[in-house]
Amino acid sequence: MSVSSETIMYIVSHKDFDAPQLPGYVPILAGAVKNHASIEVKDNTGDNISAKNPGFCELTAQYWVWKNRDDRDTNIGFVHYRRYFYTDHRKAQIVPAEQFSRDLEQYDVILPEPWVLKKAIGNQFAQFHNMDDLEVMRSIIQEQSPEYIPALDELLKSHSLHAYNMFVMSGERFDAYMTWLFRILDEAERRIDVSKYDAYNQRLFGFLSERLLNVWVNARKLRVKEYPVYMPEQSAWKENLRTRVKSLLFEHKL
Repeated sequence: MSVSSETIMYIVSHKDFDAPQLPGYVPILAGAVKNHASIEVKDNTGDNISAKNPGFCELTAQYWVWKNRDDRDTNIGFVHYRRYFYTDHRKAQIVPAEQFSRDLEQYDVILPEPWVLKKAIGNQFAQFHNMDDLEVMRSIIQEQSPEYIPALDELLKSHSLHAYNMFVMSGERFDAYMTWLFRILDEAERRIDVSKYDAYNQRLFGFLSERLLNVWVNARKLRVKEYPVYMPEQSAWKENLRTRVKSLLFEHKL
């Protein structure tokens, strides 16, 4: 019988918040180099890219965990201070860390239930961002790891996206993903000037990584377990729902 590895779930936040008191869940402050919230674990110590948080979003916390964690055998997961994996659609229970450990005995990665959009993922990106940036990313993948191009092209034609940069996977697989991801993003950062973008679009590298996670998972044909993702407070959930409805209405051009 296989033995479950411990799972550490990092709750990425940019401010103090009421963290769920669940074993294995650890808040981490993203962009801590310019943030004085009282969260104990911060992304600005050791090997870090904390100062890049405006463009890399939660990836600065993921980078810190990648480079500075002690136990390389532990399963690693990420959620947000306002978004968690729930056991079902009743939103009654956040998935316990030990459940993820059991899941990873049968699956390779745990992801949010996907967003299903009317528009293809490539067209959806072009609607809100600069399509040239997506082409730059494709060129980099073609140069660095061309075997991933079919998965990228298939994703951009599809209507389904695992969003939020939320996932759970083994420590070994996490290392492999981070190595692949940051090799692409570091080169993209060298080629793309975001200085004239508005604050929203300056978060480009976080947006690109949402697509890249899907590409990496699909290209490797990983076994995926999905959980619904919700915000814990009802008011926050309603706010999120309104945002989704507004986006869908815009896509329908109503």
